[in-house]
Amino acid sequence: MIESEEKRKRLTDTVTRWTQHTKVDHLLRDGDVPGLVQSILQEFYHIHLSCGHMVAELDEITTLSWKDVEGECYGSVCKECAERYKRELGAWEVVPYSLTIDT
Repeated sequence: MIESEEKRKRLTDTVTRWTQHTKVDHLLRDGDVPGLVQSILQEFYHIHLSCGHMVAELDEITTLSWKDVEGECYGSVCKECAERYKRELGAWEVVPYSLTIDT
């Protein structure tokens, strides 16, 4: 499972239990807990990917290309989704272009 999604579930459960324990859950709106959890996660998982997931480090990203009805598509996805895209869409890895300065 994707680490940020696992942490989202655990953090949501923890905050929900805390609101019930402190008896403030009836004061909260539907989006308050998910909003708080999202804010906390963005501090640690600040890189948003094409697959919709978040990661903390650049080395957790795989850049892929695949054929779509509109042509060739590119996207940076998490390792878990990269495997699924390769299986389901026939995607292939793309080596990201990096700028180098010759001295």
